Amino acid sequence: MNKSASATGMCNITAGLVLVLVVALTVSCTNLPSNIGKSREVVIASSVIDSNMIVDNIQIFNYVPQKEGLFTLLFKADTGVKTFSRYHTILIYGSLQDKSISTLLSEEAKAATQKDTFTLFKLNNLWAREQLVIVMAASEPVHVTRGIIKYKNMINNILEENYYQHIKKGYYYKNIDNKNKEALKHFGVVFDITKSWLIDSTHQEDNFIFFHTHFPDRSIFFYKERITQQLSRTSATEKRDELTDEYYNGDYVLEDLVTSEEIEFKDMKGIKLRGVWQNDSLVAGGPFISYFLIDEDTLYVIDGMLFSPGKRKSDHFMIIEVIMNSFHLVKAENKGLE
Repeated sequence: MNKSASATGMCNITAGLVLVLVVALTVSCTNLPSNIGKSREVVIASSVIDSNMIVDNIQIFNYVPQKEGLFTLLFKADTGVKTFSRYHTILIYGSLQDKSISTLLSEEAKAATQKDTFTLFKLNNLWAREQLVIVMAASEPVHVTRGIIKYKNMINNILEENYYQHIKKGYYYKNIDNKNKEALKHFGVVFDITKSWLIDSTHQEDNFIFFHTHFPDRSIFFYKERITQQLSRTSATEKRDELTDEYYNGDYVLEDLVTSEEIEFKDMKGIKLRGVWQNDSLVAGGPFISYFLIDEDTLYVIDGMLFSPGKRKSDHFMIIEVIMNSFHLVKAENKGLE
């Protein structure tokens, strides 16, 4: 659940995802230009670009329900730094024989790379403010692909978290509606939502409320009940199907496209589901994300879903996750949803 953490925005260069090393570069924020590019854009720079290898290892695909790449990858020659140096997210990869790699790394970092075959570094604010530059360095050109494969999970996590933080920052530039926040407190919860979201408490006596917005259609529901069985992936998917069948006109989970993981969120442990919902009667479907959280003897369910046929979904879906991560219980004011 790192996505719920706030961005730091430090002005110094940092390194040490693999090795605790300090890259010999000092950058002042004073004269750095603003970064450019859409939230999902990632520049991939190298002396010899293998686009298929990068897509296979670095791109993250979501099923929404069709397969959709999370990032827009912009491939650039590493000699053209001026053409991409202001982008907010850059991955530079290659060997110590490449000038771009050799220039960026300190003598200590180059020695470590030579010794360990390949290394990975994370540089903040290198050429622009609030910029992330990832450098994957190999000792020899023949080891470059192996290095990308070795560190692909780490690179994926860094890029996904960085993308989330850009989406979150853009969302919070908008005005959060305090009236909606106060209204939600009546039900014992708080979410950061804007004025475009409408609250529906028709089923509050069933411990179920939801809020929704349009263009595209998005909704988030909150539900609670006394714990009746041990929480598992199976019980979570069954509970979601039960709730959405009752309150969302028959939505159900496509089991083959669901992933689950154990999480700890807001001091509660639980399970996170991510996948695709479908509704046969409405001939509709789309992505969803659910948190099933246990606090003492109570199960809390927070679920977000999106319906946006024929359009890119990842940015809007990430905003849903931003809102869900703003969730807080307000037990002292829990007048509703008893």
